[in-house]
Amino acid sequence: MKNLLHISVLFLTLVSANLFAQTPDKLVADIRSAAEDSCITVSYVLDAKVDDASLKDKGTVTAQDDLWCLKGQTIEVYTCEDGTWILHTESKEAVVEPKWTYDDLEKFYKTILSTSASNDVQVKIVSKTMTEKNPVSFYVPKTGADWIVTDLR
Repeated sequence: MKNLLHISVLFLTLVSANLFAQTPDKLVADIRSAAEDSCITVSYVLDAKVDDASLKDKGTVTAQDDLWCLKGQTIEVYTCEDGTWILHTESKEAVVEPKWTYDDLEKFYKTILSTSASNDVQVKIVSKTMTEKNPVSFYVPKTGADWIVTDLR
């Protein structure tokens, strides 16, 4: 479960980091607004300390409407029509949760920042692009019969 927390922190930080120093509600509103009319893709580099864990990652976040996916070095997160999928690609394990909303992101972001004064997250945005929307299937993860899937919906 601690890994899930770290994955969630990573994703939330990435989604909000491209908007720099704003309040969480403003960050979520800006992402929501950008994702309404087009697809936004953000490439990032992350260095974070959350509680006693250190995280280093780089990857991309792609969002449109209420769908998004994060593709990091070891973790992928897909929020699609039927839920939120958290994939650990190396071990071929997935956890499926009820679909995350932008409101969930805002609440979780506020919780992480208020949980510990020692939490430190540094994100560098490498690039940010806006394009036409992807097909909905872009936000559906690909797993096979060799994957272990834990469905918590």
